[in-house]
Amino acid sequence: MDVEAMGLPVNAANGSARILVVEDDASLRMIISDRLAGLGYRVSEASSLKEAMESLERESCRLALLDIFLPDQSGLEGLRRIHGRFPEMPVIVMTAHGTIDMAVEAIHEGAYDFITKPLDFKRLAVVIGRAVESFQLRTEVDYLRRATDEPYAAIIGEKTSLRGVMELVRTVADTDATVLLRGETGTGKEVIARAIHRLSSRSRRPFVVANCAAIPRELMESEMFGHVKGSFTGAIAEHSGFFETAGNGMLLLDEIGDLNYDLQAKILRVLENGTFKKVGARTEQTSSARVLASTHQDLELLIGQGRFREDLFYRLNVFPIALPPLRARREDIPEFARHFLRLAATGAGKPAELGDGAIAALVDHPWPGNVRELKNLMERLAITRAGRRIAAEDVRALLTPAGAPGRISAVIPLQDMERQAIVAALEKFGGNRTKAAQALGIGRRTLQNKLKAYGIAGDNGGEG
Repeated sequence: MDVEAMGLPVNAANGSARILVVEDDASLRMIISDRLAGLGYRVSEASSLKEAMESLERESCRLALLDIFLPDQSGLEGLRRIHGRFPEMPVIVMTAHGTIDMAVEAIHEGAYDFITKPLDFKRLAVVIGRAVESFQLRTEVDYLRRATDEPYAAIIGEKTSLRGVMELVRTVADTDATVLLRGETGTGKEVIARAIHRLSSRSRRPFVVANCAAIPRELMESEMFGHVKGSFTGAIAEHSGFFETAGNGMLLLDEIGDLNYDLQAKILRVLENGTFKKVGARTEQTSSARVLASTHQDLELLIGQGRFREDLFYRLNVFPIALPPLRARREDIPEFARHFLRLAATGAGKPAELGDGAIAALVDHPWPGNVRELKNLMERLAITRAGRRIAAEDVRALLTPAGAPGRISAVIPLQDMERQAIVAALEKFGGNRTKAAQALGIGRRTLQNKLKAYGIAGDNGGEG
């Protein structure tokens, strides 16, 4: 179909937008779907309100094109139900029996626009294009509002210990270079990745995080690249992976060192050629997402062990940024502590305050868990010492013996330290993995993956 010859607008970005066509007339539904597909949109179909709601629950859509008269709805019932469940999604209603009163009622109920049959496809294309663009703009505004409200909107230490790091961030932010962020667990690699995104020309586009350590091995390819319906048992609908979701924004491959070796070649292909295939798909898709990666692991060591591809390493390591551990940023610890204490303050009462002795104890602690460990400690102190002054003994009482104040007398491999922390957390909570994960500041699935990697059996604590 030559849509340009028909006078219809063609939008190169339409491929990322899915539209649900709800029409009980099979022939008309097919015509509408074909026209929209010709414009570059992805299309889902439904012949009833029930099918429409089920479809929307399975896969996200940017817009619904809804017939007023369906077998299982009366009047504007469908519009009300869709908006009740998906209030931000624009709905364009259509009917062969349009009246001014019904048009006014539809708009009053929240319809984006009202189209009468027989359909003027040129007008319909323009209305849909505007509605999709409006939806995208609202989504981006909501994202930016959340981004500016983040605790790390202003990065602590950017004028002191992280001055060099932030200079690198500002240098690379508005390029398309691949960035590899390296540093111990809890040093704030994702925070720096988000800073790169906010300072870049892609700041109004999506920022997507793919945690390679938290995705089960058998689902890794599907989560990265998506899958088509019926590609494997349980694939009841088409699924968009991280690369597709990121669109022309940024994708952070967090903990890239945990990426399955077999999948590394496919990630390399995307980085080199900008193409990938969904699981079960016959054709390739293109990706224009900028890729950032982060890791706490020694990738050179993993390469020597045959666990990480050397060619992928060099492709990721275009612009490396190393984040220092908190013990190397002691001048920032008081500011971090006060910041986290303010964030964790509960109720309307007077928040806890840090005494000089407490600050000295915090500065003297080695912080094997880095910023994340400090944040968790301040949250506990905000609760236990609410409205009171925090003393040095209050801080020491909540520090584990292995992490008591004092200098590190021996160098302990990071993986051994992590394993010890996991074992200690499981013992403390009687094998309850959910509570252990919360105390460690990681997700339960991440904990499960680490238990498997370290060969730790542990008790499920009755969680199954």
